[in-house]
Amino acid sequence: MIIGGGITGAGVARAASQRGLSVALLEAKDFSSGTSSKSSKLIHGGLRYLAMGHFRVVRHTARERAVVHALAPHLCEPHWMVFPVASRRWLVLMDVVVRIYEMLGGVKRSDRHRRWGRAEVAQNEPALRAEKSRYAVTFREYLTDDCRLVLANLRDAVASGAQVANYLSVDGLLGENQAEGVTAQCALTGRSIQVKAAVVVNATGPWVDATRQLEADVEPRLVLSRGIHVAVRRTDLPVNNLVTMTGSDGRPVFALPRGPVTYLGTTDTRHLEPATHHPSVEQIDVDFLLTTVEDHFDISLTPKQVTGAWAGLRPLISKP
Repeated sequence: MIIGGGITGAGVARAASQRGLSVALLEAKDFSSGTSSKSSKLIHGGLRYLAMGHFRVVRHTARERAVVHALAPHLCEPHWMVFPVASRRWLVLMDVVVRIYEMLGGVKRSDRHRRWGRAEVAQNEPALRAEKSRYAVTFREYLTDDCRLVLANLRDAVASGAQVANYLSVDGLLGENQAEGVTAQCALTGRSIQVKAAVVVNATGPWVDATRQLEADVEPRLVLSRGIHVAVRRTDLPVNNLVTMTGSDGRPVFALPRGPVTYLGTTDTRHLEPATHHPSVEQIDVDFLLTTVEDHFDISLTPKQVTGAWAGLRPLISKP
């Protein structure tokens, strides 16, 4: 029994049903309506985790990405990610880092990174500030449609015998000492149901603590972080590739072209309110993204040029 119809729940349902297990999945809203639809639409290998020494995480995520690309290339499209640097010293450093990244991820030769000099940067990304983009390292990253990726996993799960349903909100757990199933209420009809199960998986993302509290009084284990993205017309921010910038907080910020728009993200702001499907987009976060663009491009964007925005919540494990 899986509670939650985002990418985690959908992935567990697919893996379990394809291994012959009897699987049911319940989602309180639309499938992929929470964090899974508020992402950067990237399936990346976690390059920044190298700086933290998380080599196993990088190896695992990069290789799993290769699996996704092999299984569903239409949902894992390769693009060049441009990482501009201001000096040759930084170019050499990034070259070494990306080599390690590609080695851990088993990147094939044709997809390995390239180094750009000033002329290549100016030719391929002319809007970048010359003083901050004298050189660049380009490497493969992958774009996806996050909602379609969730639905693809659910379709595979159903094809392998899983039962999935949305608008069924779990409101109780069966069993005394151990969860032996759930009770749920249909948001459309008001009808209540029971589903018995040997194992209950809590895949509710930002609502993990709320779901845990159905069983007993438990201490919260999550800290929520709000990340936003904003979209502008691509003519206002003309980029030809995926571009990585560095925000004032040291975090990577992406400029990602998609059809007629370029979208920017993401931010990392502590969210102190209860979890919600539609977190607010705060002006301070919008200003942070627009300022980051101005620091890296010969372009000054104003809030009036923002054509769309979305915000999502990251469920992070709190430190003891």
